[in-house]
Amino acid sequence: MIGRPETEDHACLDPNVELGVRFLEETPRHVRGPSVPALKRLGLTPKEACEAVRLHNLQLARAD
Repeated sequence: MIGRPETEDHACLDPNVELGVRFLEETPRHVRGPSVPALKRLGLTPKEACEAVRLHNLQLARAD
């Protein structure tokens, strides 16, 4: 199936987004607090932070 490149799971991620997803995976919520402000403190833009949260939530939904 051919879709828009930004919607494909295998699309290359921005390094900042990858950093954000990894941070969300490794840091417990009670330590980091709200996700977007925590990611913005790491230097991500609001758009990158939202994308990292979206991908993290997608990974959680796919986990068994």
